[in-house]
Amino acid sequence: MSQHERRSAASILQSLKGRVIVSCQASSGDPLDHLDTLTRMAASVLRGGAGGLRAEGVERVTAFRGLTSLPIIGIVKTFDANGEVYITADFRSAESLSDVKADVIALDCTTRRLLSKEPWPGLIRRIHGELGRPVCADIATVEEGLAAANAGADVVATTLYGYTVETSGARAVSWTLLQALTEQLDIPVILEGHVTSPEQVRRAFDLGVHSVVVGSAITRPETITARFVEASLERSSR
Repeated sequence: MSQHERRSAASILQSLKGRVIVSCQASSGDPLDHLDTLTRMAASVLRGGAGGLRAEGVERVTAFRGLTSLPIIGIVKTFDANGEVYITADFRSAESLSDVKADVIALDCTTRRLLSKEPWPGLIRRIHGELGRPVCADIATVEEGLAAANAGADVVATTLYGYTVETSGARAVSWTLLQALTEQLDIPVILEGHVTSPEQVRRAFDLGVHSVVVGSAITRPETITARFVEASLERSSR
């Protein structure tokens, strides 16, 4: 990136320091998987004080950009034949996000992606060089975080913890992973994934994270309702 673009990336990341970013997404088949619904949800969380948004796909990034000048982390999700999800797996996807003014491009920077048609180290270089956008490396382990930082990622997020072979089944924040990343990396670290309470947000910032992304705990009524129902069932079974 040019000196001007580096200053711009630094400015974007600085504006997210100490802030909660809300991921406004819905899975295919979810009743909320509707552009107008998600856009209204984004408007609502912005009114609540979100410092930025995470959005999937060109259509949603475009709609959210119409709401705010705050930073938007853009992704494109694709699925393989086994239903495994990948995040912004090729340059074309990254370019499409940049074209609609996503401020940060998030990539799947896990070990499994190193043997793909467009490995992520090369994508980081192309996004910097051709698009002038900062890159968020979505990772699942300390080793992947270190590798992403060495490859030039601007920020690392724990998004894929629990969604790779090595971490499969994990459905809670790994404070050990988070602490190791904040201690060993010289670039910002974002907690993303499995955040369910304000207490976890406070704990993460106490550990030194740069930002926290919250998704389902804010934006998915089905998941939120299920937690309350589970509590009621536990009580009635006593």
